[in-house]
Amino acid sequence: MDDAVLLPSSKHQKLSGEQIFGEGIDIISSLSDNVLHHIISFLSTEDSIRTSILSRRWQYLWTSISDINLDVNSYLSGRRNDTDKKNDQCPMGQTFLDFVDRVLHLHDASDIKRLHLNIDGPVSSSRLSSWISAAVRHNVQELDLNLPGRTQFLLPCCLFTCESLLVFRLFMDYFLKAPSFIYFSSLKTLAFHSLTFSDDESTQNLFSNCPVLEELTLTYCGWKKMKTLTISIPTLKRLTIDDDPMWSDAADVLSCVVKIYTPNLIDLKFTSNLKIHFHLCELSSIVNAYINILYEDMLEPDVYPRVIGVLRGICNVKRLTVSEDTVLSILDVENIVECLPTFHNMTDLELNAECRSSFTEILINLLEKSPQLEFLDFAWGFHPDDIHDHNVDLMLERAPSCCSVKEFSLSCFEGKPTEMHFLKFLLKNATLLEGMTLYCGPVLSEDSEKEVEVKNQLRAFPRGSESCVIELL
Repeated sequence: MDDAVLLPSSKHQKLSGEQIFGEGIDIISSLSDNVLHHIISFLSTEDSIRTSILSRRWQYLWTSISDINLDVNSYLSGRRNDTDKKNDQCPMGQTFLDFVDRVLHLHDASDIKRLHLNIDGPVSSSRLSSWISAAVRHNVQELDLNLPGRTQFLLPCCLFTCESLLVFRLFMDYFLKAPSFIYFSSLKTLAFHSLTFSDDESTQNLFSNCPVLEELTLTYCGWKKMKTLTISIPTLKRLTIDDDPMWSDAADVLSCVVKIYTPNLIDLKFTSNLKIHFHLCELSSIVNAYINILYEDMLEPDVYPRVIGVLRGICNVKRLTVSEDTVLSILDVENIVECLPTFHNMTDLELNAECRSSFTEILINLLEKSPQLEFLDFAWGFHPDDIHDHNVDLMLERAPSCCSVKEFSLSCFEGKPTEMHFLKFLLKNATLLEGMTLYCGPVLSEDSEKEVEVKNQLRAFPRGSESCVIELL
């Protein structure tokens, strides 16, 4: 590096100084195109285009930007902050559409790696189609479309056969009309938000022609008038389903069955009230699962078997997180002890809820059905108004004396009787327990005398494991 930095000789000292400090010398514009493109890549799309006024050298550099973010909110915000107000006589929405036209249709022959398009207003289907087609012609790799709500768009056929596309995200609060021929040969990430699937055949065709798909997200999607859909994707590793309660309350979705075959799935995030029957099949490789079964006081009779069906579908999971609604839904299932599957591989269990005395039976059942469990986490602590019911003792006695838990974590710990009773039980029965971490809530943290009292009580509790270390944080 030192050899590359050469001091000018005395003969050229004066000339170099004039070149560097002289008026009108544009050193940046003399850099290579690659360097200038790199500089522009750090700017927003709007600011990249503004560089065209700097000089003739910069006039068309922006036409090769590969990461294009066309967001109407960002655009209008920039316009409001712009000192030049002469264009404010034009309708803002129309001005943005013209801006998108300019960016996409004047792009040079280089590839577009990423296109984010967020529209919040009327736009014709033909205009949108021309934008998407332009991105496809430029070998777009990541396409993120956020389209106006309650508007029907016919997306161009070339999108559904785009060979370069690796990531496709679509937010469209309307029915999806897909062409008859679909083949995403390179697509690895697919995310749909607020779409409505209404045709069994075209929807089946869509999910069956993603041969290398690794990540699928279905958020607030509707399944109107659909009967059966099979999502069979051997390559899928991550699946997120966040069901829309508003759609699933409709009468024409109660008979909808979505069968999911993903033998290589690793991560699952599942939220649903199970009005739609999601049938999880062959999840033999699953490692992480978050289950949130939305609880309702009056569940349909068909929903209870579906609750157990979801748990059986993930019985091979290693790390499981369940919500409070999920626990409440399980509580309503008859003969839960006989119905609950055995989680042979599960090592980590996180309760993403405020634990209550009424949950004790479910927790004990899970302990009994999880012979390999090593880490137990009450992420939200105990319910603040929960009072210990001594009838709980009878259920606690059912827990195996050789409980395999090695690490236990409790958040929002206040040293309440309910909490102390459970900790006493756990310390006595968890013979392999190595560590207990208690994250103190504000009440205990601010009362030093109470903290000392709680520590003394914990030390006095009988222990099944003499090597257990208790930490109050």
